[in-house]
Amino acid sequence: MKIGLLNAYACTSDAADFRQGYGAMFQRFFTEHFPSDFSLHEYNVTQRYWPNALHECDGWIIGASQQGIHDKNSWITKLMEFACACHFNQRPLIGIGFGHQVIAYALGGDVNRSPKGWGAGLRGCNIRVQKPWMRPALACCSLNFSHQEQVTMLPGEATLLAGDSLCLYQMYAIGEHIFAIQGHPEYDRSFMQRWLDENRENLTEECYEQALVSLDRPMDSDAVGSWMWRFFAYQNGAEIPPDPNGTK
Repeated sequence: MKIGLLNAYACTSDAADFRQGYGAMFQRFFTEHFPSDFSLHEYNVTQRYWPNALHECDGWIIGASQQGIHDKNSWITKLMEFACACHFNQRPLIGIGFGHQVIAYALGGDVNRSPKGWGAGLRGCNIRVQKPWMRPALACCSLNFSHQEQVTMLPGEATLLAGDSLCLYQMYAIGEHIFAIQGHPEYDRSFMQRWLDENRENLTEECYEQALVSLDRPMDSDAVGSWMWRFFAYQNGAEIPPDPNGTK
């Protein structure tokens, strides 16, 4: 099964820019958490590298970015059009972080800066609704976060899956073909710590220190990685094997 990653990180030409490693980091996450019959194909959309057609891949992921959806970049507009096309054609689509916001905004929701400031570091949220592909089942999901903007109104067709006091609409689904999550299962500790250091001047000292300490806590990347590949398999009619605790 071929999955397309729309990489929205606009990197500088500086070889020391840690953001250049996002694609490779996502590939490692994909290799570690997806079955061997899945493959990942990366499209650097900020460099005008786009899919030729929706059917070029069996499913799509819109990933993270340091940009905001209200920034005036033509590729952001094109990403929203791509999300709308996936929805109209019911092509399997996952949004992570920035991608989570792109999908919501494109389909009639709203995205704004949080009045509570930055969401940074590892946070947990209670799962409110369980989808069939959310195996292993979790009561609470903990992931890394790095956002100032967030979804403030869901599209009308969306089902809220999870949220917390800082980010009410942290995870949602639309129909059976869209899954979106504000947290970052793909962020490893090294990338998250570099992000915190690069953005330290934008964070309060309390926010920075709390986020840094949070990186020592366990994260649910393994579980969410399982959700993601099961989501794609579920949409494409593949047989989904049981998880280790015996539930499908």
